[in-house]
Amino acid sequence: MMIHVKLIANYREQLPPEAINGVVELDVPDGTTVYQAISRFDIPLDDTSVIVLNGLTVEMSTPLKAGDMVTAFSAIAGG
Repeated sequence: MMIHVKLIANYREQLPPEAINGVVELDVPDGTTVYQAISRFDIPLDDTSVIVLNGLTVEMSTPLKAGDMVTAFSAIAGG
């Protein structure tokens, strides 16, 4: 099934060259979780990152559906 992963700001560096506007389309098996989809990118998977599914905060163990968008960005903001 096809999903989308969007990496924002400094996380964009981790996207493959075929990414367009910070978004890459991935073909993942049924049952793939948010964690499995996002862990293939070299970004922190701790409190320094915000990871959302279709704009909503969910558990990393949430299974994905075709067309879903997983978005990740740094939780650390400048002042």
